[in-house]
Amino acid sequence: MRPVWWAAGVFAAVYVALDFNKLYALRYGADLGTFLQTLVNLQHGSSWNNAEYLPHFQVHDSWALALLTPLVALIPRAETLLAVQVAAIALAAPVLTAFACELGVAPAAASILGIAYLLTPSAQGVAFDNFSENAFVPLLSFAGALALRRRRLLPALIFAQLLLGLKEDEILFVAWFGAACALWWDRRAGLALVVLAALNGAGYWLVESLHGVRPNDPHYGLAVHDVSGKFTLVSLLLLPFALAPLAVGRWLLLALPLLAEIVFMQPWNYEASRVGSHYSAPLLAAASLAAAFGLRRLPGFARWMIPCALLVTLVIFNETDLRPGRWPYVVDWSAYARAVAIRNSPVAVTLPRGEEGVFAVAAANPRVRLDPRRDPHFVACPGYDTDGAAFFASLAGHVPPKLCGGVPVR
Repeated sequence: MRPVWWAAGVFAAVYVALDFNKLYALRYGADLGTFLQTLVNLQHGSSWNNAEYLPHFQVHDSWALALLTPLVALIPRAETLLAVQVAAIALAAPVLTAFACELGVAPAAASILGIAYLLTPSAQGVAFDNFSENAFVPLLSFAGALALRRRRLLPALIFAQLLLGLKEDEILFVAWFGAACALWWDRRAGLALVVLAALNGAGYWLVESLHGVRPNDPHYGLAVHDVSGKFTLVSLLLLPFALAPLAVGRWLLLALPLLAEIVFMQPWNYEASRVGSHYSAPLLAAASLAAAFGLRRLPGFARWMIPCALLVTLVIFNETDLRPGRWPYVVDWSAYARAVAIRNSPVAVTLPRGEEGVFAVAAANPRVRLDPRRDPHFVACPGYDTDGAAFFASLAGHVPPKLCGGVPVR
């Protein structure tokens, strides 16, 4: 386990630094501010936020996030949520390693699996993306699977209940895998998971009905957009594990409902370049657990995992600054200081929709609002900084004359 803990520590340090850089460059979207303001307001009993203009718990079944309220009360900053998100992704690696060992995988191979998980573009993308409830999906899924493998029903149900409290999607997923567990592993535990999911689903439906609202979910249709992109997405989930999940054979079909949610989503077409967003977290968890079973069946996969994961991360795909040719954003500290001033202001402020990065920083102030209307003056900035010289010059205090969201513009 020691190599995995070291890898998790390095992962956490790197992505906390990258996330803070992205925050200070005002490159985060509204979701980070949405959750921050939700948790700030929860200290007074309401999940209202001034981005959705609704109590967030009416938009999504995310009550488990209320557990973060004391931490946000202690440190009411966007950095708090980013650090928690990175920690959740990093800590999942040792738990996945322990699960693989419990299956009978050799410790060295299990450690390689945990490290390969950290190198997946999905894990890195979720750690670098906006704060999301689904950042906790891998950790809770691995912990629940480990408890089930050890036939410890109470801890398994606790982890399942926390998973059910992340988002309404997880209710369906827990019910699905609970049914599979009842059929092929442990009838008592599987049926308990199904009942728990059903109770959560009924409770959420009742709350939504009483408030006359419905979840903020996309529509679904049989038309599949960007078919090749969907194959790319699946490839990017499997390749970091050297295709080890395929060794489980027909059991891989259990992941089809998770994939179907993305494939048939309308109109939010899910392009392969977003394999690192929060939507892919359940698929990442399923692929990682399948890789553990694959290693038990064919241990030789282990020797290829790290090379394949590095190839995918550094050459083929990566959403973060770790891909060669990309550099951290250049921070305009005067622009960030304005966001901090808004956060500390006693006056109500309404930000235009285009200033989501400012909202992410300032949302700790419950008086700050994000205008729900489209911003006609919004200018899309390049996705990444590719000017290394400008970044290093900025460390010495020489900021380029023109910046667009932390990216030098010539």
